[in-house]
Amino acid sequence: MELFYRVTLHEIIADALTLIEERELSSKHALERVFRRVEGKDKETARGIAHAYVFEIEKWRAKIDFILNSVLKGSRVEDLDTYLANLLRIGTFEMKFKGVNPAIATDSVVRVVKEKFDLTRAKFANAVLREVEKFNVERALKRLKERDRIEWLSVRFSHPRWYVEYVVKLLGYDETVRLLLSNLRPQRYYIRVNTLKVDVDRVKRYLEENGVRVSLTPVDDVLKVLEYEKPVTKLEWYRKGYFVIQDLASAYVAHVLNPEPGERVLDLAAAPGSKTFHAAALMENRGEIVAVDYSYDRLIKMRERMKKLGVKNVKLVHADGQSYTEKEKFDKIILDAPCSSSGTYRQFPEVKWRFNEEKIKRVISVQRNMLINAYRNLAGGGEMTYSTCSIRIDENEQNVLFAIEKGLELVDYPFEWGDKGFLEIGDKVFRTWTHKHDCNSFFIAKLRKP
Repeated sequence: MELFYRVTLHEIIADALTLIEERELSSKHALERVFRRVEGKDKETARGIAHAYVFEIEKWRAKIDFILNSVLKGSRVEDLDTYLANLLRIGTFEMKFKGVNPAIATDSVVRVVKEKFDLTRAKFANAVLREVEKFNVERALKRLKERDRIEWLSVRFSHPRWYVEYVVKLLGYDETVRLLLSNLRPQRYYIRVNTLKVDVDRVKRYLEENGVRVSLTPVDDVLKVLEYEKPVTKLEWYRKGYFVIQDLASAYVAHVLNPEPGERVLDLAAAPGSKTFHAAALMENRGEIVAVDYSYDRLIKMRERMKKLGVKNVKLVHADGQSYTEKEKFDKIILDAPCSSSGTYRQFPEVKWRFNEEKIKRVISVQRNMLINAYRNLAGGGEMTYSTCSIRIDENEQNVLFAIEKGLELVDYPFEWGDKGFLEIGDKVFRTWTHKHDCNSFFIAKLRKP
């Protein structure tokens, strides 16, 4: 494979994995950054292979690290230099998950370690991967299951232990296994039709004419992709902004809010803009949406997407959604709060390894500050949606109860699909689960200011 001078595929993958871990970038953005310095006629082929490697290594990281930690003597993979650890993960993945010849997998990694570090660590990497080659994973997992069933679930299905413990308490053991399995399956794609430019029937016909088989969903302007010959993002109508990729549950938020033409709408955590632009379409570009986000870079990307989608009634504001206020109150508010992303593991496996209980507590504090600020900005009689892509009660139902304490009322909205929630308000909120609804695990509540 011909790439830029002295850059191997293993280096590209290790670079991306290291950026994901150290900078908390998404796999997509990490690979974009790495490939800026890669040239050569095989660049696009390499990009596809690297993306597949990164996605699968992040998906199976707990199991990969279990294997490595079982053969390491006197240290753990988490304690090694991050880049070295990621090279060892690549070698282990190739041997134990892809079926690459162990000698080839080991040699490819050792060559990079020798160049990036020194001969001593190259010998160390060689010794570790030789032990990985001999390691009997199934036998070790069987012993682990007898010793600690929760840890076995965590390793076998490659999820954080805290997540497994939480879901077992929430849903029970059997339902947990179904959810874990579902999170490991290939991502389901949904298409939201941009009704500012085209109607659903025309997009459906266009997709079918281009080898994309779709079905209708409980959300009127969203289609479920069943099969495709060519990725939908490569189609001309996608490039023209006739449709976007948006998760089914995420696309339900704007319909629940039901913004109307001429209203003033505030989105307190707008980027990357999916719900903002959906609201603009439902408003037929009439009225005003103030889209607030703390990330300037993400707002710049939103501006580019606005042009592509033909959105004209959105004002972008670089500010903190915890404190942003305007003198004139808003008719409607979208609060799709920053969260643990624990409902998106199938789509973004890298987020599995980013959160612990302490970090989640900090996120909940931000969510509550934003709820208080939403109350400040909402006009009397105004309505808002509160949503997250989290499975956790403390980020969802408990925050709704907090909002009620602060003066908001929970609207008894007639959700037409999905599951009920938990606690005493469970009948009045909306949830989806990846294993039940084939989309992200998601939460929505509709609130009103008296």
